[in-house]
Amino acid sequence: MKPLLSTACALALLFSAASCTTPRPPAAAHESLTISGLIDGSEKFIFSPAGVQWAHLHWSEPDDMTFQGSHWYNPCKTPVQWARYAALDLPRARIIKRQGRDLVALEPTADGFILYFDDSPNGAGAYSVTIAIPRKAERR
Repeated sequence: MKPLLSTACALALLFSAASCTTPRPPAAAHESLTISGLIDGSEKFIFSPAGVQWAHLHWSEPDDMTFQGSHWYNPCKTPVQWARYAALDLPRARIIKRQGRDLVALEPTADGFILYFDDSPNGAGAYSVTIAIPRKAERR
């Protein structure tokens, strides 16, 4: 009985080792985008395939802005890095991480999304938001 048992164990080990492969993790289904800066008042950033538009709403203009880790010196101009995100499924974007002392919100639009910052307390506050933007589903 022992030889049969050891043969069965050896075969089981052989077949399990042969079919054992380390699975690759699935490719991320989205791209992450992080925007940060000093906000004093309220700002509105409109994201679409055509670019990013900034609308200053109240109090001081934003300062020390970064877009995906690079300085964004002029929020009136679409950052060069936006080209990487413009073809993604923008209306399905969502906030996955936010930091700041007041409101950060995202509203989907027909072809993109609007990002709102609203800093009500006195003085400027540091804000950072990470947005997950899904890749568009491939058509078959």
